[in-house]
Amino acid sequence: MLEITTIILLFLSGCLGGFFAGLLGIGGGLIFIPMLTYYCHAIGVSDADITKTFLANSFFAIVFSGITSSVKQYSMGQFFPKQVLITSASAIAFSLFVSWLIGIGDWYNKERFTVLFILVLIMLNIRLFIHRKQDTSTSILTFSNDKFIITGLIAGVFAALSGLGGGFIMVMLFVQWLKIDIKQASAVSTGTIPFIATPLVIYYMIHQPTNFPEGVFHVGYILVYAMLPVIAGVIACSSLGVYVASKMSQVKIKLIFIFFSILIIAKMVFEII
Repeated sequence: MLEITTIILLFLSGCLGGFFAGLLGIGGGLIFIPMLTYYCHAIGVSDADITKTFLANSFFAIVFSGITSSVKQYSMGQFFPKQVLITSASAIAFSLFVSWLIGIGDWYNKERFTVLFILVLIMLNIRLFIHRKQDTSTSILTFSNDKFIITGLIAGVFAALSGLGGGFIMVMLFVQWLKIDIKQASAVSTGTIPFIATPLVIYYMIHQPTNFPEGVFHVGYILVYAMLPVIAGVIACSSLGVYVASKMSQVKIKLIFIFFSILIIAKMVFEII
């Protein structure tokens, strides 16, 4: 069983990740992964299993943050099922296709593509900052299906090539390309998260780690006892993030979004140094 201090830290990470997932529509992996990585090291997960373990459990938490946030958005009349399903289907299809291409060829170089994505994210963040006060009030309901298919395509390709979720790039495209209100953009991004992450969670639950520490209760790579306080925190605070976003101005949400984008850029730079 877990020590009380560990339970509290895991719960707080769930609260923080869930809150920002609801606020920005990003899933919360940027918050979950550092805490889960620390926990995996603390319990002695081997180097061979550690990456898959913290990714699996992060995706598991992301499923709950997406569902909880979407339920809250639905209750507030800010859920768009048609747009969510179209974007999700496109993102899943193209992420799987690109992953398949990576698996059968030798053309992919993660460092090279990471540099490219860093440059793309920097450019998008600069544009978002410059136009942060621009009125992006176009309703998401006015766009044809092909816009969401293209957005899902780009997000899915980005996720497959970078190893990151597509939430950030999805919101960026909605806001900067389609000029959609960032709150509506975040709502669609949030809705797609469970669809994209669930197949990955199932994959990690089916496959078994090579050498887990004794006494650790797990289902595949999912650390059951560790995830209980994380999920409790996610459920407790995701709805709060959605509520706070509804009360904030677009400018403030965009600035917070830029801040988290900078953290992702810093993470990517650190990985290739």
